[in-house]
Amino acid sequence: MMKMQGADAKASIFTGQVAELVAIGAAIASNCEPCFKYHYDQARKLGVSDLDMRYAVDLAQKVKDTPARAMLNLAERYLGPATPDTKAAASSCCVTTS
Repeated sequence: MMKMQGADAKASIFTGQVAELVAIGAAIASNCEPCFKYHYDQARKLGVSDLDMRYAVDLAQKVKDTPARAMLNLAERYLGPATPDTKAAASSCCVTTS
């Protein structure tokens, strides 16, 4: 990692482990399965614990979900809440198998 030089230089906490945790979070935010798998493997090689990776995943998902919730709230203000009929009509869309 790059180090600052001069009088204002401070020790960086941006280690390889931290970089992999950031990358894992970015993979979650961008829905990139190959990215997650790659950075998971790299983090494991650097000794990052599953717990620390779980923290990164949960935080990334929370950050990702916040604007999605805001958009759903906006849609509800304009259109009213979802109904059983509208939810049923949408149930066949975007099905995942995980």
